[in-house]
Amino acid sequence: MWRKRGEWSLDDLPDRPAPDDPIDDATRRLAVDAALARLTPRQRAVLVLRFYDDRSVAEAAEILGVTEGTVKSQTAYALGRLRVIAPHLAELTVEEAGR
Repeated sequence: MWRKRGEWSLDDLPDRPAPDDPIDDATRRLAVDAALARLTPRQRAVLVLRFYDDRSVAEAAEILGVTEGTVKSQTAYALGRLRVIAPHLAELTVEEAGR
């Protein structure tokens, strides 16, 4: 089969999107946002501070005006809740670890 320069056959396309596919990243962000929206405001704040902003337990506690124990317990409750309401997100972390 002859092809013009820069054209590719559909037979050459992968079955799954490339790991760095921006559409896949957008889908992942939307899934995380939707799951976070189902948490309580405090649980959401704790997870965002700890995992998105990469804050320590002490820093998160200071920012939120709560004890470090509250940050730890709210983190545990929030992660447990995410496992129930969005189990598909666990699969995303497994995929990320495999890269």
